[in-house]
Amino acid sequence: MAQWFEENVTFMMTENETSTDLLPFSTLMDGYPTVRRDYDGVVAHWKWFPMQWTWWNILQLLSAILGIFGNLLVMLVLYSRRKVRRSTDTLIGALAFADFLTSVFLVPHPQIDTLPSDGWLSQVYCRVIHSSLVLWIAVVASVFSLTAISVDRYLAIAYPFFFMKHVNSSRTSICILIIWVAAFATNSFQIVVGFAAENTCVVAFPSQKAQYTIGLFVFMIEFVVPITVMISTQTMTAIILHRQSFRFQEGSSVNDRSNANHIAARKRVVSMLLLVTTVFIFCWGPDQTFFLMVNLGLLDISFLYGPLHRSLVVLAFMNSCANVFIYTIRYPKFRRAICDMFRSDSKTLVPLFGEVTNPKDQKRLTASSSNV
Repeated sequence: MAQWFEENVTFMMTENETSTDLLPFSTLMDGYPTVRRDYDGVVAHWKWFPMQWTWWNILQLLSAILGIFGNLLVMLVLYSRRKVRRSTDTLIGALAFADFLTSVFLVPHPQIDTLPSDGWLSQVYCRVIHSSLVLWIAVVASVFSLTAISVDRYLAIAYPFFFMKHVNSSRTSICILIIWVAAFATNSFQIVVGFAAENTCVVAFPSQKAQYTIGLFVFMIEFVVPITVMISTQTMTAIILHRQSFRFQEGSSVNDRSNANHIAARKRVVSMLLLVTTVFIFCWGPDQTFFLMVNLGLLDISFLYGPLHRSLVVLAFMNSCANVFIYTIRYPKFRRAICDMFRSDSKTLVPLFGEVTNPKDQKRLTASSSNV
């Protein structure tokens, strides 16, 4: 493939550039050559490659179906409890929506062979559709939502009074809006470096240095920084809960036993979120590292669409359907919530992932963690 690029995309390059300046938008391409020239004249019609059901397309479709139905179930369960949900519930609902949207755009579809070389529709197609722009915005929104959930849990446990005073539904909604704006801004470079030319969609970075800079920026913003925040906040949250648990686990009074149960419930949520984070790192880490190495020139572009690349892509997008299985297996309260939704049981509605906080209990818990 590297040789094919060198022979067919030189019209996009200056004498100081190399074929590695031309990279696909995403890992979701179907392996067909996307940079083609019609030397017989201008192509004035749209032409598509026939759909091929290879093993990676089949796994991609299965992952998309599981993600669509699984995340839709999570959203329905949380919507049924909209009157009692807390900030964590809202953020997990936003995470489920981002994963749902990712799964929808993950469904395999035919790739473009040739398209009209001029016209605004060709530019829109290449910059938005062919680039999988919406999918990658949803992916980054999912990452940022998971990061926000970790911060939310840390604030609720470490600074309960600050949390109760300043965190509410309107501010949570603003946080979700900021997440989506940031996700779009992170992926906005795709609209610039990709465009329609010579009857097909091409990707051209202004220079090799720009490619290196963008590749490193994306890796840091979409992976390193979120992972650092998640691990840090969840570790500190676990330490605080351990201190609180040590204080009340042998208590004899009713209040001590009640607080111990309350801490145990919080631990289950934190443990579940830690597993969600671990699965995210396991799924996305290899693919993110692979593309960083390609962008930095440490791996030749010929590695794209090879068996290793295909395997990493399949692994990465399995993350979009994994969370619902984690909730179901590791969180009994979620299983009960599904049953309550189908029974239309409104008597037992309580926040699902958040909790109703008693200020007196919070004061007691906070004091205990600081004295241990």
